[in-house]
Amino acid sequence: MSDHKKSRNNTSTGLTSGRDWGALPLRHEQYEWSMEADGPLVQGPLDMEFLHGQRMLLTLDDGQYGLLVRQGALKALYLDGCHHLDIGRRPDQVQTDSQLFFLSTDIAVGFRWTGNRDQGYTTRDGTQVIVRCSVRIEKPARFYHQVIRNLGDYSPETVHGHLESLVHQAINDLLCEVCQLDLDHPGGLQSSLMGLGASQLDEFLCEHGLFCESLAAYTAAPPVENWSDQTAGQSADLLHN
Repeated sequence: MSDHKKSRNNTSTGLTSGRDWGALPLRHEQYEWSMEADGPLVQGPLDMEFLHGQRMLLTLDDGQYGLLVRQGALKALYLDGCHHLDIGRRPDQVQTDSQLFFLSTDIAVGFRWTGNRDQGYTTRDGTQVIVRCSVRIEKPARFYHQVIRNLGDYSPETVHGHLESLVHQAINDLLCEVCQLDLDHPGGLQSSLMGLGASQLDEFLCEHGLFCESLAAYTAAPPVENWSDQTAGQSADLLHN
C-alpha cells in the first residue's frame, strides 16, 4: 500500500466520512401505520406529538393517500408505497405538531334522494325527481383544501353528512339546467333525465376534488316511488348510467 493511501486511511473517520448516514431504529422501536382496509373514506387525523423521537413506517396501498398537515397547511402528499417519517423538532424532520390524514380514492360513497320535498328535487310544475348517485375522491389535495380543512370534526358521520350536502347541491344545480327546457309533460322530463351521464355531474363536483362514478335520475310518478330496485319500464342497468 502506498504512503498516500496509508495517510488517507489514518486520517479517515470511518464509514460516516463524507456522508450523512441515517440509522434505522430497531423493529420494535419503529411505529408502523397503514389505513384500515374496511375503514371510512377519510381516516385520522393522527397526531405526531406522541411519536416524538421515533420513526414511522407508513405503508399505503394503491388508491390510498397520506396527507401531512401542519397548522392547516398541506405539507406533503404521500402516494402508495412505504414511507419512513422521522418525527421530531429539527428542520429536517416531520414536526411534532403535524397531523396525518388518510384518504382512499377507491371507496365510493352512495346517496339516494327520494321525491320527498324536503330532501329531493321538485321542478317548477311540481314534478318530483328521485336521484341516485355515487361519488369518489379524485384529487386528494383539492379535497383537503375544499372539504377536510373546513371541518372541525372528522368522524365518518360528519364527513358523510358534509359530502351529502355538497353532492345534493351539485345535483340540484345540474337538474336546474336540465329543467330549464320547456318540457310539457313528465314523459319528456323522464327522457331527459334518463339521458344524463355521470360525467355531467363532474362539472359541479370537480372543485371539491370529487367525481361522479354513477348517476340515475327519474321522475317520482307512480309506480316509480314504490319500486325499490328499478323503475317501471326501466332495467336496473339504466339506473346507473
